[in-house]
Order: sequence, then structure tokens, then C-alpha cells
Amino acid sequence: MDSLPTHSRRALLGAGVAVAGGSLLASSAGAAGAASRPDTRHDGNRSGSGRYVDPHGPQVAECEDRRNSSGQVRRLHVEARKARIDIGGETVDTWVYGDRLPGEVIRLTTGDTLSMTFVNSLPQSTTLHWHGLPLRNDMDGVPDVTQRAIRPGGSFHYRFRVTQPGTYWMHPHVGVQQDHGLYAPLIVDDPREPLEYDHEWVVVLDDWLDGVDGGNPDAVLNELNHGRGSMHGNTGSDDGDGHGSDHGHDDDHGQGSGHGGHGADSSNDNGHSSGSGNTSDSSHSKSHSDSSSGSHSKSDSSNNSHSKSGNNTGNSNAIHRDDNSRSEGGSGLAEPGLVPPVFPDLDGILPDMNGSDLGRLGLNLADQSLNSAGLGNLPLHGMTAGAAVGAASMATARASRGARRDNGPTPGHKGSSLLLGNSSHSGALGSMPGNVNYPYHLINGRTRRDPETFRARPGDRIRIRFINAGGDTAYRVALGGHHMTVTHTDGNPVEHARAEQLLIGMAERYDVLVTAGSGVFPLVAVADGKGRDKTALALLRTASGRAPEPSTHPKELDGRLTTADLLRADESVRARTRRPDRILSMKLTGDMKRFDWAINGRPYTPAQRYPIREGERVRMVFHNRTTMWHPMHLHGHSFTLPGGGPRKDTTIMRPGRRLAVDFDADNPGLWMLHCHNIYHSESGMMTVLGYLRK
Repeated sequence: MDSLPTHSRRALLGAGVAVAGGSLLASSAGAAGAASRPDTRHDGNRSGSGRYVDPHGPQVAECEDRRNSSGQVRRLHVEARKARIDIGGETVDTWVYGDRLPGEVIRLTTGDTLSMTFVNSLPQSTTLHWHGLPLRNDMDGVPDVTQRAIRPGGSFHYRFRVTQPGTYWMHPHVGVQQDHGLYAPLIVDDPREPLEYDHEWVVVLDDWLDGVDGGNPDAVLNELNHGRGSMHGNTGSDDGDGHGSDHGHDDDHGQGSGHGGHGADSSNDNGHSSGSGNTSDSSHSKSHSDSSSGSHSKSDSSNNSHSKSGNNTGNSNAIHRDDNSRSEGGSGLAEPGLVPPVFPDLDGILPDMNGSDLGRLGLNLADQSLNSAGLGNLPLHGMTAGAAVGAASMATARASRGARRDNGPTPGHKGSSLLLGNSSHSGALGSMPGNVNYPYHLINGRTRRDPETFRARPGDRIRIRFINAGGDTAYRVALGGHHMTVTHTDGNPVEHARAEQLLIGMAERYDVLVTAGSGVFPLVAVADGKGRDKTALALLRTASGRAPEPSTHPKELDGRLTTADLLRADESVRARTRRPDRILSMKLTGDMKRFDWAINGRPYTPAQRYPIREGERVRMVFHNRTTMWHPMHLHGHSFTLPGGGPRKDTTIMRPGRRLAVDFDADNPGLWMLHCHNIYHSESGMMTVLGYLRK
């Protein structure tokens, strides 16, 4: 299967935005200390009496006003809906953005303002999260923290300035909806792009189970965490298709709500949502993205096939820690960017939580006030324990009937057909590779039985933007017959580095350059540790010839593995040397058997806050106390890895490892920190960093 139109650098910069087809329309027009124990006090509401910054308050609006703007407004209309999708050899009932998988690539240019009407035509409440973007807090898409979830039939107006070029993506932040197929690339072009290339490909990796012989992510989550359901809303009762129906929150009108008061630009951009979902398209014009469009370049003259698809106001001498921390020799701090030799051991500070404690905590969530989130006394959407057990029993029975696989069951597999056996191991990750035995692995929504084909000419220089949109799988990626030059990770430039194969954890992104050889070459993504036969495939074709077999294993996959810790930040994004003003200790805790993942022993509730203050240099010290690996993601910011390492928003934490990362607190609000294995995060491994009011 051939791919959507590839893009030349010149065409990309001239186009500004290229969104097409289906449902996507576009036109251009120093106090409290560091924490192993979060603050959970209910201390204020939207009227401004709380100690934490309100996502809808003046500090967030003032920060947005300081962001550079070109004056260009990109107006989009996106619908989340059910659809039947051909994933290459299998047609599945699933959920998508628009009418395709992945959702259509959204392209913006640095300085643009994104103005999007988002319509929810799903049977559940949902949101949109803009992964990796340093955007205004009230547009971050986290239910019960930055916004109310958008009810079925409702809509929401997302509007914010985009100031940082790079490779990003969007997905929901409710339950395990991402694993249904709700994701789309978001590319922000730099008008002063320093790289030279002839074509650009966006390559989205994904692990797939939804709609395969009745399997669905909600049933898998409930089987893993023993029916506790999701921490960020859930499916409610089963509606007969395995996806459930929503029992979400209501505001006064029974609908999701948008936000006004930040510069709505037209009659339809009013910052409010509609309960009906029948939004008008009168303010939108279609963006024509066909082979004749100036925003696309042909791969070669004879082929018309295209792809588918820091602020330094803090006092460096006043370092905030939790009360039980201690210095280890000298100042107790290594130089910024370096991991101190010893960190305070916070074991024993927090009480252990058993299963009954977690159960009581989950059942009490609906009674907790959300005042400190700026949302008033609003009940959590989600299911009760009884509803969770009922939904789990029905959906798990469906999933357990057996999922079709590319090459049969995993050797040594025990238990449910969609759960990995305990003997599975990833050498690259130092642990079990994940928990889910996905029947398929996809590149741009296609299985290896019917792969996408990218076309170019020998000698063409190609930029590939990799996005791992998987829920539970890290991939080792290689292009047969080629080496890759890594140029960016998580949207940020790095010193160029040669790579034979890349390890890409969930939610990570890498940009690479390749110079195309002559022939037909496999682009292979191996689901690391889940079986040699568990692979995704695409093809690079620059000449006639027979395509490689679906099971092909290029020699580059046996070469040196490149990981983020081997890269160095480009000088343009290297953090200025500075001692931290605040240190946050983040122990990753939990048990595979109980599936009770948490941070510092405390499973997520929306009321959690780890305090930070605008202007501080903050050091987060991760210590993985579990036997599993976790891709840890921070919203609204990017952090630097030690020793001059790259600037990222997602980092892989292997079992038993400690890692100190630094970031500048320059984006006020309430920001999520969580594992991006969605089955871990939705079982408790999430928390919130809260900016203190000035």
C-alpha cells in the first residue's frame, strides 16, 4: 500500500498547515519543600483563594500573552468517532480522529495560534492532550485538573499559541482511550529550519488489539488491575460493543465546557462547547491535500504514489526538599545536569498501602473536592467499583476467547490471550517488556501483511519523524541497508549522531535523516522483548524489485542500539548551568501481581500537588523501585538528562535505576507527571506538579 503525499522541506515551509480530508478542516487566517508526600489540601477554588495557580487564572493568561505570535490563526475542526478501519489484512471496529488511522497529520508553523473545535461523537467522555507542547495550562486536556471531560455529543474549543518547533502528537487523557486508536501527529515547522532534505515522512508506531476478535483496551485494563478500572475516568457499563457507555460528569447544562476570555477570534471561536456536537463549519475552509497541492511534493517525476496516512529569579542557595532529606557530603548537590552520587533514601516515610486501602481510596474519589483544580465541587466521572466489576466480567470474557495473531501464540505464554507471560524479558529495558500481548503491531495504521510504501529516488535525503503512539510497547527501529542520523528527540535538537537502530519508548519521538539507496528496503519496528516475530513493517522503494518478506530482519537490528542517554543536547537548547532551587523525589512504586502502580507509594487522585514556584530550577529525582520499566512523561515542560544529555519530555526508567533531570519552572499551572504505559498510569502511576501562587 502506498503512502500519503510526502513533503519537501520547501513545500512544508510554504504550506504552513496541511490538514485534509474527512473530519479535519483547516484554513490559515521558594516556599514549601520538595516532596515524597504530595499536598492534598483542598485550599481554594476558581475565585482565587487557593495556594496553587488556577489553570484558568491570570498567571496562565499572562504567560500566554508573553508567548511570541506571528498573528496567523489555524482553524481546525476535528471529530472523535467510531469507525470501521482496514489495518491491512484485518478490518476492525474502533475509534479514530476523523476517518483514518492515525488521524490526519496536523501541521503548524512556529508562532501560529491553533484554534480547534473538537467534537466528541464517542460513547464516552474524552479530552485532547497535546503531547510535548509547552502550551497554556487550561488547554492541556487533563480531566478533573485542567478541564471537564467532554461528554458524548459535546464539543470543546481548544485555542493556544504554538511557539516551539518539533515533532509532537495528540491523544486523549481519559482512561485507555489512546489504545482504541485515538492519536494523530502534530508537526510544528520552523520557518528557519536548518536541516536540508528532499522528503519528509511521519512514521507512527502502534501496538494494536482493539476490535480483534472482541478484544478492547478497557477489558485488558480491568483484567490487569483486578477490576479497579481507570484513574482518569472509565467506560461505565458495557454498551454491547465492548467500549462501554459514559457515566461522566455533568456541569449545569449536561455538556462539556470550553473556555472564553483568551482572545476568541471569530463568531464560531467563542471558547464554549456545544452539547449537541452539531458544530457549524461556516468558519472553516477545506485544505486541499491532493497530488496537485502546493503543500505536497511528488516522490519522483514518474510516480504519483503518496503516503496516507530559563528564568533565573530563584535563590540558588535556598533549595527546597522534603523534611526528611539530607545532604551527602559538601553541599549535598552535584553540578546541575549531573546525578548526585547519593540521594536521600525516603523509604519508610510513607505508609504501605494494601489492596483494601487502594479500594477504599478509589471508592472515595468521587467524594473528593476538586476546588484546588479550579473546578469547584465537581464529581469525578468514571464507574463505581460495582460497575467496574460488571464491565470487566463481560469484556474480559470477550477478550479471553482469543485474539488472532500474526504468527500464533507467544512461546511459554500463560493465562489470558492478551496478557504476556511472566517469562517475557527485554534486555534493552532490563525487565518484562510490558504486560500486553498485542496481536498486531502497526506503522501508520498498517500491519506488516499490507505495509505502507514510501517512494523516493536513489540519493534523496529524507527526514523521518518517528512517534511511538503505543500503549505498552517499546520498539527497536531500523531501516534495512541504511544508517540513520539522529537529529532530534522529543522535538528538541541534538548533536547529530549515527544510529543503526533506535530504542523508542511509548510517547517518545525521534527525528532522523537518511540518504536513500537504490532498491526496496524494509523499515522494521520490533516490539522489544515481546517476540522476534512481533514486528511492524513499512517499505522504502526507490527502484523496481521484489519487496522483502513480512518477517524480514535487517542486519541493522543486530547493530549498536542507540538510546537517549547516548545523545547530547544541541547547543541551541542546552540548559544554562544553574544549581536547583527545589528537589522533588519521585519514587516509582508498585507490584506486578497487584498492579498497584504509584508515585511515592501514593496512587493518583486529582487533588495531589507537588509544589513548585515560577522561576525555579527544579530537579526531579526518579528512583524506580519496581521490577518494571516506565516511560515517565512531564506535561507542559521539557527537562534535560544528566551530563549534557538531550532535552526531553519523556524518559525511560529501567528497574532499580536513579535519574536526576532538571527543568525550568516557566509555565504556570497544574501539570501531570506520569508513566506513559497507559495501563500503569491508569492504575495509579500519575501525579500533579502545582505552581504556587505568587
